[in-house]
Amino acid sequence: MGTNKSKKINHQNLEEWLRSTGFLFPTNELELARFNKLYADYDFQLKGASIDVKTIIEGSTCSNARIIDIGIENNEGISNEIQELKMVARKGQIVPEHIIEKMKQKHRKNDKDEEQ
Repeated sequence: MGTNKSKKINHQNLEEWLRSTGFLFPTNELELARFNKLYADYDFQLKGASIDVKTIIEGSTCSNARIIDIGIENNEGISNEIQELKMVARKGQIVPEHIIEKMKQKHRKNDKDEEQ
């Protein structure tokens, strides 16, 4: 009777199999060979795509950026939702009026600083 030569995944070899299946980077030839065999017929569709690192680092806008209209007609509904989220952030308590005034003053001050 033949023996089962397939390796079972257990806590001792879990990391090895994560590396072999691409969830972690392969670190040796065996893991790389398993990875290559597993993904041999994979159709990688981003061969011509590239990332503009300079644009990301400089924080400049992309040349092909688009504005997408998500079709929200009722801003009042959004305002109510935001107000509810503010309440959650404050553990259900209303923000005191003196805190709101402090925040408004800070924003006015920042706007004036940016204009100069």
